Amino acid sequence: MDKIRIILVDDHKIFRDGFRMLLQSFSFVEVIAEASNGNEFLDLIEDHQADIIFMDINMPQLDGVEASQKALEKYPDLKIIALTTFLDDDYLEQMLMAGVEGYMLKSAEIEEFEKAIVKVYEGGNYFSDEIVSLLSDKLNMLRKKRKKKDDLPEFTDREKEVLELICKGYGNKQIAEATFLSIKTIEKHKSSLFQKTGTYNTVNLVIYAFKHQIIKF
Repeated sequence: MDKIRIILVDDHKIFRDGFRMLLQSFSFVEVIAEASNGNEFLDLIEDHQADIIFMDINMPQLDGVEASQKALEKYPDLKIIALTTFLDDDYLEQMLMAGVEGYMLKSAEIEEFEKAIVKVYEGGNYFSDEIVSLLSDKLNMLRKKRKKKDDLPEFTDREKEVLELICKGYGNKQIAEATFLSIKTIEKHKSSLFQKTGTYNTVNLVIYAFKHQIIKF
């Protein structure tokens, strides 16, 4: 297996140094570049082909939200994991809508970072437990305020099964193995889900499922 190439984006050098050492303790990871703000990141990404970006959110000049949006517009296959020191539902929503594949607290355990890298690299999503809890609480509040249920598209049982696995962070290969279907069939189900929900990537599909309480988390 080739090493997973990672770029670190954070305005605090002390954190970058420590985080780089943590990541380099994984034999399958190579940190290929670092940036101290969004502008530096956008400049260096043109010359560095990365698999995963660890993106701080609150940075000077150009923050993680704008940097992620601009990068994904130009490189839609890029995989970004947002990093934050504290929980903020506004930043969470903005980063998810930008299209990041994961969202983690900087205080996460080393094993959690290892799990996140592998899952995102393989095409899945990863959210720290605290992030999932925040999303659930926020969406439960929205649901209580809603006076009537929104009209939702009809999903087949198989589409619901695939959607549930997507929400658990499974990639196409893992879903295919779990459902005993081919990857091509899974891709067809995902395409149908995108069309029915009006979403265009797995992260937005997960947000849709959370928002409309289609899947029980």
